[in-house]
Amino acid sequence: MAKLISKGRTDTPIEGVTELNFPRGLLNFKKDFRIKSNNDGKEIILTNITSPIDRPEQIRLAYTNVANIYGGTGIEPSVLAPTKRGVSILAQVTDVLTVTDSTDADYRIDLPMSCHLVIKVPASEHVTSGQVQEQIGRLLSSLFDSGAEDASRLEAILRGSLVPTEV
Repeated sequence: MAKLISKGRTDTPIEGVTELNFPRGLLNFKKDFRIKSNNDGKEIILTNITSPIDRPEQIRLAYTNVANIYGGTGIEPSVLAPTKRGVSILAQVTDVLTVTDSTDADYRIDLPMSCHLVIKVPASEHVTSGQVQEQIGRLLSSLFDSGAEDASRLEAILRGSLVPTEV
């Protein structure tokens, strides 16, 4: 008997849009990053050696075992997997934007930025990296209008307007 995986949802097509592109940053780990700290394989912090010392870009990656992946999900006990174990992965990027003025050498404002993503999945042979990548894509799409590649919805969210214009 073959096992089938179902997402339990069906996406309605978006007229004129068959695929979306989201550019990823071109990180050159070999040339630009060094290990700042390493906590026994559970957490690592990388620092970008091309950033200014007082305004470092850092990447934090962490891995944690989860005892009960079902906690807080509301999933019926009759459909739980044989094991409740799972894993959690954290990816975080912190950086500092610097604003200067071409006519005033003393003008400088530093603006800290931080983004992080937590991925929590069951420790199951049925969970693949492709499924996780697809889920990350859906998460990123939640920050944009349906089928749009412009940042107008992100502009609205940054101002506290959370409801998509189409809803």
